[in-house]
Amino acid sequence: MTHARTLPIRLTPHPGEALDSWWEAIAHRLGTNTGDVLSSMGLLPRSPSRPVSSGLLGHLVTLLDEDQAATAAWSAGVTPEQVHAMTLARYDRRGHVVDPRRRRVEARHVWGRARGSRYCPACLAASGGRWLLTWRLGWSFACLDHHLLLVDACPRCSRTPRHFPATTRHPLAPGHCHSPAEDDSQRTARCGQPFEEVPTVELTAGGRTIAAQKLMENVISSGQADFGVYQDKPQPSLALFGDLRALACILLRRVPERLEGFVPREILTLHQQPFPERRRSFDPTEETRPGRLAPRRAATAALALSAALHILGQPDAHTAGAALRHLISDADGNTPLKVGLRWSYTSPVFDAIHLATLAPRLKHSDQLRYRTADRFPSRPGPSASARGAVRARRIPTQLWPAWSARLSPSSGALSRTIRPALSCYLLLIGGARGDFTTATRLLRSPAEERLGPHMAHRLTKQGHWKAISLGLSALADYLDQEGSPIDYDRRRAVDYRDLLPLDTFQQLCRDIEYDVGGVRRHQFARALLFERISGLPATLAPASYAPATQELRTMLRTFETDLTPALVSQLEEHAGEFLAGQGIHDEPITWQPPTDIIDGLELPGCDLRDIDLRGLHRLVRDESLTTAGAARRLGVSHDAVRFVLQEQPAPPKRSAMWERGATIRRARAALPRDKLAHLYLEEYRPLKWIAKHVDVNEEAIKVLVREYGMSREGKATRWRQIDLDWLREQRAAGRTCRELAEETGFSLGMISYLGRRHDMPGGRPRAN
Repeated sequence: MTHARTLPIRLTPHPGEALDSWWEAIAHRLGTNTGDVLSSMGLLPRSPSRPVSSGLLGHLVTLLDEDQAATAAWSAGVTPEQVHAMTLARYDRRGHVVDPRRRRVEARHVWGRARGSRYCPACLAASGGRWLLTWRLGWSFACLDHHLLLVDACPRCSRTPRHFPATTRHPLAPGHCHSPAEDDSQRTARCGQPFEEVPTVELTAGGRTIAAQKLMENVISSGQADFGVYQDKPQPSLALFGDLRALACILLRRVPERLEGFVPREILTLHQQPFPERRRSFDPTEETRPGRLAPRRAATAALALSAALHILGQPDAHTAGAALRHLISDADGNTPLKVGLRWSYTSPVFDAIHLATLAPRLKHSDQLRYRTADRFPSRPGPSASARGAVRARRIPTQLWPAWSARLSPSSGALSRTIRPALSCYLLLIGGARGDFTTATRLLRSPAEERLGPHMAHRLTKQGHWKAISLGLSALADYLDQEGSPIDYDRRRAVDYRDLLPLDTFQQLCRDIEYDVGGVRRHQFARALLFERISGLPATLAPASYAPATQELRTMLRTFETDLTPALVSQLEEHAGEFLAGQGIHDEPITWQPPTDIIDGLELPGCDLRDIDLRGLHRLVRDESLTTAGAARRLGVSHDAVRFVLQEQPAPPKRSAMWERGATIRRARAALPRDKLAHLYLEEYRPLKWIAKHVDVNEEAIKVLVREYGMSREGKATRWRQIDLDWLREQRAAGRTCRELAEETGFSLGMISYLGRRHDMPGGRPRAN
C-alpha cells in the first residue's frame, strides 16, 4: 500500500452508493481518472505505467480490510464505517456470501453476483450518474422509487455494466457505459452510451412485482424472514434466499405460461427473448440449469421471485405445497419432483414445502417417515435410526387400548388387525428407513406385509388417515421425549407358559367367591392377562391357551362381561408376582400414555372417558347384553366397550351373586374334597341327592365338582353298585319302589327297572 494523501475536493457518498461509483464521482469532479484517485486514497500503488488488474478493483468493491477502509476514509474525509458500507460486504450473510480469503461474492451460493450491475435510468438521471450498491445484488430487479424494471445491459454494446470496475488514464463520464468500445483499434475508447436515456418497463405501484421487491429489501434490511410460511419458524434472510433460489430452479424449468399471472406481460416477453449475439462476452458461462445462478435478466428474476414469494407467502407449508404443485404439475398430472432431490443452502421450511408438495403421491410408509401430516413435514435427522431403535422398546405390539379407541374408526376396523397396524405406523413416524415389514419384525407383530398399505388405503378413503397420522406423530414425540416405564422388548421376550396355572386361578376365584367355571374361562383369563402384561395379541400366547380358532377369538372378545372388579384385582396381583418371578421388578403391570396430548384433533374414534360407565354396567348386568350389544346401544365401537370393561369391569349383581356365593360357601364347608369324592365317585350318588343331603341347590354341587376337578369317566355303571339281595328282601317286606328310591338316592325308574329285571317280589312280572 502506497502513502495516501488527502483529496483536494471531497464528496459525501450518496445513501446506498457503491464504492466504485463514489470514487468515479470524485475523479469526475477533480477532472482526473479513477487510477489517480485510488492511488491518492492509498488503495492502489502509484505506478501509472503498469496496468491495474480489474480483479484487484473488484476485490476493493467487494471487501476492504480495516487498514484500507481507514486510509480511504482519512483521505476522502469520511468515516471507515461509511467506506465499509459502500462495499458488497455490507450484505454478507444477509443477501449473499462473501469469501473473505478471495474477496469475492460466491456466485453459486444464493444468487450472488460476483460481477456486473443492473441499473435504473431514472435514478441515474436524478443522481447525476451515481450507482446504488443494491443494484449489484442478484435479488434486485425493480426500482421502488420510480416503479421501473431495472435494466440489465447497455442497449448499444449489449454488455453488462460494471462487469469490470474501470480505471483509465482518461476521465470517465458518470452515468455512461464504461465498457470497451466495439472498435478494438482504440483501446482507450469506451462505449459511452448514456444510461439515463435507456427505456425500460414501467411497473404498477401496487403490483406483485413491486410488492416482491419491497419484501426482498425488508428481509435484507432486517436479516430475518418472518412472513407467510416463516411465521411459525422465522429464518435468517440467507436461508430465505436459499429457498427462493431452489424454488426458482423448479419454476424456471416449467412452461412460462403457468407463471404469466405473476408479472406483467412485458416482463414475461423480456424473459422469453433470446440473448443477443455479441463479439465478446464478459458474463459467466450460461448455466444449463435455469435459476442455479443469479439470472442475467431482471425480468427473469422478477418472474421467478414473484411466483416463489407467492408460494412462500402462504400461511403454512401444506398450502404452499399445494400452490407449488399447481404450478409445476404437467398436463398428465405428474409432479416432476422426487423426494430424494435436495437443494443446497435451503431451510427446513423449504424441505417442508417440498415434502408437502409430494405428499399425495408418496407411499403411506413414506408419508409417516417424512411426517407429511404435520404442519411442517421434515426429513429424518441423523439420529433417526437410534431414535427408532429406542422407540421400538417403548411400543407394545398392539397399540394401547385408550389410544386404539381414539384412533380407530367406530366401524369397519377390527381390533385384531388395526391395533398391530397402528403400532407399526407409530414406529415408522420420522424413521430413517424401513417399511411396514421392517416395523412388524421389530415389534414381533403378526400383521401381514400387505396389511399396512391396505389398512392405510382404507383409512385414506374414509378420510381418517391425516388425523390418525397427526395423532401418531404427537404420540411419537411424547414417547421420544418422555419415554415409557415399560420395556416392551423385554416383555415380549418373557416365557408366558406358566402364567396363571389352573390351581392358582381356582384359588384366587375361591378367595373372591367367583365362579371358576369351566376350562374355557380359565383359558380366556390367561389369554386376557397375557395381552395386558405383554403388549402382544392373544393369538401369540402359548399354544395351551392361545385362541387359535375364530370361534375362540369371538368368545374371548365377549369375556369382558364376566369380569368383576375383584377378579381384575386378583389377576393384576398375580401378574405382578409373575413378572417379579421373571426378574421384572421396576415396571408397572400396565401403562398407557396420556391421551390429553391429542385432545385438539378431530379423530375418528371415541374417548373412553366419554363413555357412560354406569349405563354400560347396567346394560351388561341388568339387561345381560353382550359387549357388541352394549356398543350398539351406546353408539360406540365394540372395542371401546371391551377396553372400558377391562379397566373398569361391572360389579356383580348384588342380590343374586351374594346369594350364590353364600350357597357355595355352605356347600364347600359341608362337602370337603374327600367327602364329596366318596359320595360322588365311590357311592355314585346323583348330584340332586348330594345337594338335598347337605341342604343346598344342585348348581352349587356342580360348582364344587368343577372346582375339585372330579369326573366319573371310567367308573362302573351305577346300578351294578346296588346290593340286589338287600333290594329283594326290602321288596319282599312290602316296601314300595318310591320308598327305596328315596332311601338309596336312586331314581324311581331305576328301582322299578331292577325289580322287573330280577323278578323281585312286589314288582310287575316281565313280559315274555
